Amino acid sequence: MDSANNNNDNDNNNNNGDEIAEPAMHASNGYTSGDVVKKLKAVLSLMASPLTDEVGSTRSVLSGLATIFLAGASIGLVTPGNPVLSPPYRSVSAAIGYVYFLAWSVSFYPQVISNFKRKSVEGLSPDFVVLNVIGFACYTAYNASFFWNTTIQEEYKRRFGPDAEITVQSNDVAFAIHALVLSFVTFCQIIYYNYFYCPGPTGEIDRRTRTVIQLSRPVLAVIVGIVAICVGYPALVLLGKGSSSSSKNDNLDVLLGDDDALARFNWLDFLYLLSYIKIFISLIKYIPQVVLNVRRKSTVGWSIWNILLDFTGGTLSDLQLVLDCANAKDFSGITHNKAKLALGSLSIVFDIIFLVQHYCLYSSAEPTIRNEQNEPLLPTTDSDPEGVQEVSEEEQSQPETIFV
Repeated sequence: MDSANNNNDNDNNNNNGDEIAEPAMHASNGYTSGDVVKKLKAVLSLMASPLTDEVGSTRSVLSGLATIFLAGASIGLVTPGNPVLSPPYRSVSAAIGYVYFLAWSVSFYPQVISNFKRKSVEGLSPDFVVLNVIGFACYTAYNASFFWNTTIQEEYKRRFGPDAEITVQSNDVAFAIHALVLSFVTFCQIIYYNYFYCPGPTGEIDRRTRTVIQLSRPVLAVIVGIVAICVGYPALVLLGKGSSSSSKNDNLDVLLGDDDALARFNWLDFLYLLSYIKIFISLIKYIPQVVLNVRRKSTVGWSIWNILLDFTGGTLSDLQLVLDCANAKDFSGITHNKAKLALGSLSIVFDIIFLVQHYCLYSSAEPTIRNEQNEPLLPTTDSDPEGVQEVSEEEQSQPETIFV
């Protein structure tokens, strides 16, 4: 009996030892399910850093751009490339094209998300936003008309020949509409957070101290000129078509100095005029934001990911243009379209200026401002009520400033 009991005790001890050793072995050999979930969330957070990160740290930048490159390259490698290019390079060109297309498309979201998270548009130039909306409105009208309007297509072929190919593709139209919608959303955010939104606990808004949107005089002058062109030129086109279908108007002929002066105004040239307006706006739209950053000595409120993605897209776009011409041994794409290359290069120059402002000139001021924005609205503990009271009294003594 004693020996049997001893054997049972030994078996129980062995079983208990196995049960204790089993979780220890699991812990030493790998992660638990909770650790795997945490690691997965961390990886996904880094991949989504263009939409969630407002600091632009080295780790988040490398992870976010790597995600953009992998996604764009994967799409480009499985889609047919340009048949004019040689087969080995054709896939490379398609991959580059989709990477910069994806970078440019995503670049509109970080600013919208940042404004929503901060419930503020402080640090964002309203001049830049308004010019952006007007520029992409012109760009959308240009691409959509060439892609969908049969009258414009027929007029184009009459002028340049029946074999002339319209280069506007569906992705151009999709990108233009997408950019216009996101730019308009940012514009609406400026109006809402400047005039309608009240962050205070009372919910009362004194709109006498608020401005819906405040634009500089140079930008207002530019807008007035663009509106005059966009209204006046179509009026001349319609007037010319009306005069050609009816009897001649001698007074108009004398005023314009030519019998066929009105007939010279047409919708095709109006679309080209819209494209020139877009180019002009692209040349000047970043200047107000650069000036605002200099005045504030900070880039907080101006999403750095907007710049990082725009810089990536612009660089790869110019790189693809040069490599495609070299592969086809035909540099007419550059020599006949110098404005596009110059415009892309100028945009890259502005991106570099913003990067220098964010990472070099005003980087020391960024952590302080970010910490102030992330402070809790209420104290987490009651250990120092006097200190909390002193802070609240100091804040109450400071006048409220409304940034536009």
